[in-house]
Amino acid sequence: MMGTQNRRKRVKMNQTVQYMRQGLMRFKRRLDIPMWHIDHLNKTIEMFEEGVDELKRIRNSNTLRNSDKAMYAQGVLAMMNKQCAIMTPADPRAKGCELLEYTDAHGLIDKRGEEELLAREDLDESVEWRPYRTFGHDK
Repeated sequence: MMGTQNRRKRVKMNQTVQYMRQGLMRFKRRLDIPMWHIDHLNKTIEMFEEGVDELKRIRNSNTLRNSDKAMYAQGVLAMMNKQCAIMTPADPRAKGCELLEYTDAHGLIDKRGEEELLAREDLDESVEWRPYRTFGHDK
């Protein structure tokens, strides 16, 4: 009887909470993707295809615990966010400043960076205005 009183209790650990306490995981991951140039669209598609392949590889792993899969998946998303940060053409605006202007049509808008985009010739396109055109369907 004496041996049963001195048994050690097995301590349960939640590995996900441990990773969060250590700063290795967060509840959410966000991607800040530039999307004002057609090159951004093409590069983003390639980045997402590679990222999805890597996420599927992590999900299908038999050697990782679920908490490890979540941690590695967050690492993939963090790497994708870093790729977005260095994507070219770069954002012409200076970080941390605003040029706010109130317009009757759209309310308060940030006009910061518009002159730089207007100066780019690769963004100039001819546009034909059609009053009854909807996205994906021409009337």
